[in-house]
Parts: sequence; C-alpha cells; structure tokens
Amino acid sequence: MRYQALLQVVGFWLLASSCAEAAAPISPPTGAVVRYGLCAQRDRVSYTQPQSTAGYATTGLLQLSETTTDVPLRKGVGFGFVWKANNLPARPVVTYRVEHPSITRPDGVTLDHFEEDLQEDSVNGSIETIDCYILSEDHELVPGQWTLSVFFRGSLLAKKIFRVYESKL
Repeated sequence: MRYQALLQVVGFWLLASSCAEAAAPISPPTGAVVRYGLCAQRDRVSYTQPQSTAGYATTGLLQLSETTTDVPLRKGVGFGFVWKANNLPARPVVTYRVEHPSITRPDGVTLDHFEEDLQEDSVNGSIETIDCYILSEDHELVPGQWTLSVFFRGSLLAKKIFRVYESKL
C-alpha cells in the first residue's frame, strides 16, 4: 500500500512538472536588425575602453539618419543599427563586437576587432536599442568592411556589415 501511494505521488509530481514545462517553454534568445544606416551622437560621454581602436568608448543619445550600408570615411561619421531581441533574462550581459580592417593605434597596438560586454535591461525578456560606431580618431580612418554584431551567451542576436569608403570631400 505504501509502495502504491509512493508511486502515485511520484507519478503526480512527474505529470505536474511536465505540464509546467509545456505551459512555459524555454525558448532560445532571438534577435534582428530593425533599421540601419548613418548615425549621429549627441550628449557624448567618454569612458576608458583599452580594447577598442580609439582606446575609449562613448555613450550618449544616438540617432539613425540615412539608411545605407555605404559609409564615407570621415572623422565624426557614424554608422550602426537599431536591434531588438526576445527571450532574454531581466538583466542580460550582451557582447558588442566590432570587426574592421587592420588598424594600428598610436600606442603601436594593431587590432582588427574588439568586443565589449555590457549589461542591458530587458522588459518582459525583450530589448530594442541602438548601437553605433563613430569614427572619432584619425587612426580609425581606414576604408574597408566593418561589421557590427551583438551576441548573448555566444548566440548572434544582430549583425550588419558596412562598407566604409574613401570619400572625395
């Protein structure tokens, strides 16, 4: 009798836990680029980022203007995208990755990419935000393919390739 009661309890527990999982499936994170193009930044604040091509990074208000993947190679020109993602935890740490042609900084360090992990805030598991790269320093003015990507725990959420070209101005 005790054995039968134990089996009923275990069976009920298994049934309840499988129903709970079926009711709330755990989905992998998904993401996409919403808009892209040239980007401007206002109210800029810098912080040290020794892994970046400039040696620092900036925060501030970002706004996309012209929709394009062709970027004129000029100091102060920015490019990037608005991206969104779903099925994330409340405070996910996302990895921003910038890949670019080989750049040698004034300190002699040569880079072809850099990454930065930043904690974001999600609302009900979702994020929609903007990420841009601003050509700020003379040594960053290198034409070629530049790729901006966003990852969560190694899974790609958003990616866009830009062609930075020598402009005649």
